[in-house]
Amino acid sequence: MYTVSSIARTLYKNYPGFRLDHQAPATCVHAGLSAEIQRLVSDSNGLLTQQEIGRSIEGRSINLLTAGSGPRNVLVWSQMHGDESTATLALLDILHFFTRESRLPWVAKTLRSLSVHCIPMVNPDGAESRTRHNAVGIDINRDARAGLSPEARALRHIHRKIAPEFAFNLHDQSLHSAGDTARVAALALLAPPPDEQRSIPRVRRRAMRLGALIAKALHPYAGGHMTRYDDAYEPRAFGDLFQSLGSSTLLIESGHWPHDPDKATIRKLNVVGILSGLWSIAGGAYEDADLDSYTGLPLNGSRMFDLLIRGVELRHPNGWSGTADLGVLYERYSDRATIKEIGDLRLYGGLEVHTLRKRVLPPELMRVESSVERQTLYDLLQIYRASPPSRA
Repeated sequence: MYTVSSIARTLYKNYPGFRLDHQAPATCVHAGLSAEIQRLVSDSNGLLTQQEIGRSIEGRSINLLTAGSGPRNVLVWSQMHGDESTATLALLDILHFFTRESRLPWVAKTLRSLSVHCIPMVNPDGAESRTRHNAVGIDINRDARAGLSPEARALRHIHRKIAPEFAFNLHDQSLHSAGDTARVAALALLAPPPDEQRSIPRVRRRAMRLGALIAKALHPYAGGHMTRYDDAYEPRAFGDLFQSLGSSTLLIESGHWPHDPDKATIRKLNVVGILSGLWSIAGGAYEDADLDSYTGLPLNGSRMFDLLIRGVELRHPNGWSGTADLGVLYERYSDRATIKEIGDLRLYGGLEVHTLRKRVLPPELMRVESSVERQTLYDLLQIYRASPPSRA
């Protein structure tokens, strides 16, 4: 008897056996992705099919991969923002898992019941330049209705063509805490509203139940680190649009984990959560999920830093001195760090935390919003390590 807990437990335990270790954020660009897709399709013995559904502004292919042959369509897309690759890597792991484990009873049932359509990289030009927007500066997730960009038109076209019953909208989010706690938000979920009134018709309620099931599946591994994304209505966004068009859509935002700059843990949570969700759609298990497991998740909070230094001593030339904490955020795809707050940060957390008793804070670091090289920051604080972590 399969349950969401048993499937999640098995996936979590066995994940290293099907993780594509050679795929990483640093190499997640169109050429490498295309080569990996070709390998997966070739090795799948017909389980996976591929088709080009469009071209980016700079001429890169936008590809759709389909696993399964069931009558119920599910659409999954990632890297609509070019600098958000965590879920793209998770999707490659999932497709690899399908090719390896298609004979497992629960996997076979899922692939008989569903046709899972995946677009791993909606914005290949943005991925190439490590930017959120496409080649002409359009945020594709604000182009759902106008369809100005070829990337948005490709996604709209495939949605119209397959009319998915469910959809997964995969992104990376900035650094957040789990509500007002000092715990980092690992994944944020959202069943986006279909209208300005943020109503909850059946299509949205189904997405909320799916989110509840995934939150339950991941609780043993990320309990206390799951959040809800803000549900303000954004009519130009794809999740809100597809919800209004009848596809039960769940947003999954990949967050962060301590001492994990490549988000390997978050990638794993995506794999376990999405596969558990697909199984639940195939068998209907999501219908019994307690909505409290979704609605009870804390909202994304703002009590988290990349680097938190506790107990540094402040000294002013006039003779005043005192002890305080220092909160630092790293700039994405940069070697620089920004001082965000100085003072009492006892309610805050950090991906990396140091306590420096009786260490005097240098004057260069005593200016909020000032930016320094990360290695310089470590040198000034006399924290020595091989290399300061990056945050993608």
